Amino acid sequence: MSIDTVPALELSGVTKQFGPVMAVKGVSFRIAPGEVVALAGENGAGKSTVKNLIGGLLRPDAGEITVGGARQGSGVAGLRAQGVSTVHQEISLFPHLSVAENVLINHLDRYPAFALSPRRIRADAQPYLDRVGAAFGGERVLSDLATGQRQLVEIAKALADSPRVLVFDEPTSSLSIAEREKVVSLVQELSASGVAILYVSHALDELYRLGHRIIVMRDGQLVGDHLATELPRSRLEELMVGRELAAGYPELSERGSAVALSVQGLGDGERVSGVSFEIREGEIFGLAGLMGSGRTEVARAVFGLSRRVGTVMVRGTDLANDPRAAIEAGVAFVTEDRRDEGIYIQRPIRETLTSVTLPLRSPRFMGVIDRGKERAVARIRAAEMQVVAPGGLGALGGSLSGGNQQKVVIGKWLGAGPRVLILDEPTRGIDVGAKAEIYRILVRLAAEGMAVLLISSEMEEVIGLSHRVGVMARGQLMGVIDRPVTQARIIRLASGGAA
Repeated sequence: MSIDTVPALELSGVTKQFGPVMAVKGVSFRIAPGEVVALAGENGAGKSTVKNLIGGLLRPDAGEITVGGARQGSGVAGLRAQGVSTVHQEISLFPHLSVAENVLINHLDRYPAFALSPRRIRADAQPYLDRVGAAFGGERVLSDLATGQRQLVEIAKALADSPRVLVFDEPTSSLSIAEREKVVSLVQELSASGVAILYVSHALDELYRLGHRIIVMRDGQLVGDHLATELPRSRLEELMVGRELAAGYPELSERGSAVALSVQGLGDGERVSGVSFEIREGEIFGLAGLMGSGRTEVARAVFGLSRRVGTVMVRGTDLANDPRAAIEAGVAFVTEDRRDEGIYIQRPIRETLTSVTLPLRSPRFMGVIDRGKERAVARIRAAEMQVVAPGGLGALGGSLSGGNQQKVVIGKWLGAGPRVLILDEPTRGIDVGAKAEIYRILVRLAAEGMAVLLISSEMEEVIGLSHRVGVMARGQLMGVIDRPVTQARIIRLASGGAA
């Protein structure tokens, strides 16, 4: 970009403070029309605050934001009128409306009352669904879609605004490999057409594939602004975390001989059938497959969150189809949807940390919890998981960064001393430093004898952390691969081929 070119978006000395916490301090950068700027940083670095400042959800305390050389408009609607749209990681859609209504939600007021028909809305929304590669129709109710499918609707909704500046916040974190490639192609297409893009992601390979420049935040400040071709990955990681990271995955210990979890002929009556596998003590068993293959349905059926056929045994004992029975048998389940199912966003952090153990181990009288014991147990769990909570454990769960939220969700289960730990997308939407910490925790737990069922869309993660990998396709387990596991073998099975 030449010095005379008017940037599509520019931040100059932008600062935002929440009480005593300085979330963003003096951040300045610009994006030219057609340029893709990748924004990297750990959870809590200030990326989300910058995104919300650009999108109009927040106003800066100091500094200035301009769009196409003009002062930033007021609020989300004002920014949208200037051509700024955001694809949010935490999806901002309406679950009880149709897909088409969600895609065009910002434009429904433009239709005359007599023209506001479901057929017309579906027809107008379809081109945007086609652009994101959606394999579902506009007539579907959003709540019936899987998480990754909802993410595609979120992207289609942003495209319907015909933006000149588009902010992507972790757009591929819940997508399959094929869908990720579609989003990558879409970003490249938008860039070629002159749209300025700020691409926020923890997937470093995507930052390098898409970013013309990579800017790095740490502790609320901009600590790096480099051409992607001139920034080695090791240097990027060092800028993000403030230290050099050890390369690779922790070394796995030998698995035991005793079977901790046995699943035979598992089905849920809908999407999964005939799934059988065993996990030994001390083993991390990875479950891979494309989105919609049935991985999550297997996890939820094992834990008793859905209808179940077949048998599940924990250390040789039949497990009833009930979550409470699973907990009492020593099974823990870390859901993929941490904000809605894993953590109390609007309650103190300590309540999530003790939500599994305290009701089981602390006597209650007239429904009153022993708050002193709650605080003591929460401190122990937080210390074990190295949770960083600037506002203390009395702060709301939603105040934590994504990585610390995930450590809280895992920590609440570990206090119950589980024998089997089920993790569904445990590192989705968290930064490279937090991922490394969670990897160390999982490998340590396995070394101590815990059986782990690991579900992840990140193929490298499944391969690097698993003793064996089962591959799902169309609701069935296509095969189990022993180490050494390769991406080619996983993809072959996931596509319905032979190992």
